[in-house]
Amino acid sequence: MKATRSPEPEQWAKAAEKEFANKGWTEECQGVTHDESFWYMSSNAGKSSSNGRQRVYRIALSNEVVDHVELSGNGSDHLGAIDYYKGRIYCAMDDPVKIVVIDTPPFTGWWSAPLVGASGGPAPQTRSAWCAVNPWNGLLYSAQITASIAHDTLYAYRFDSAGRRFVHVPDADIVLPEKLLFIQGAVFSKNGHVLLASNDTDDIRCYSALNGHYLGRVPIRKDGGEGEEVEGLTIWEGVSYDGVETHVHLVLLDNDWPDGDDVFFKHYRVPLAEDL
Repeated sequence: MKATRSPEPEQWAKAAEKEFANKGWTEECQGVTHDESFWYMSSNAGKSSSNGRQRVYRIALSNEVVDHVELSGNGSDHLGAIDYYKGRIYCAMDDPVKIVVIDTPPFTGWWSAPLVGASGGPAPQTRSAWCAVNPWNGLLYSAQITASIAHDTLYAYRFDSAGRRFVHVPDADIVLPEKLLFIQGAVFSKNGHVLLASNDTDDIRCYSALNGHYLGRVPIRKDGGEGEEVEGLTIWEGVSYDGVETHVHLVLLDNDWPDGDDVFFKHYRVPLAEDL
């Protein structure tokens, strides 16, 4: 079964890297996802839901911004990494924790839903830097893994449409063989793997979504500047740069002050793409 077979992250190679400086979407850029035609980038520029600066940008493959959705008034102070699944963009919100959902189409507005426990009480996590949907079971995952909180569990949630909330499903949790810090992004693959982007160990770590087993890592090379921070990632197979096919794509944020932030958009080629 491919879910327990490693896609050999040690063999992955960075095939391309594009730097974007002082764009609207690069300011406090937190994550990346995609649909069939566009990239989507999350920006926590305002660091507050009240000023309208939390945005999700739609970006063409030519790297031009097409449009964006403002998340003003959502009630949370931090927009984190994002994920796309079946016409919806799921946005991890923190302080307080919730999920903001953008329907695409029309990509014009948003709605939100809280995370709750299995019996409707408090969710098992009080922080959320990322969320991602596992295509094997359609459940949304997130985790209590921050810069200061080491944890080993990816929590599963089902969407309760009647109650408009995400309800914890303990039996579907994924327990990892190690406690991690500072996971900034996650994405599930079609073959039952979950990739986690760590700003603590500066790598992409691969696990089986079936049993949590560790399957390897690929280092993320930072470019040496102060304030560089590993953020979200996504899988988009078949996107070519300079004639080279790439598969895994990651945001490295360069926190600049007083100038605007920059983004190094890294694109990795996976030789064993059929096992990804």
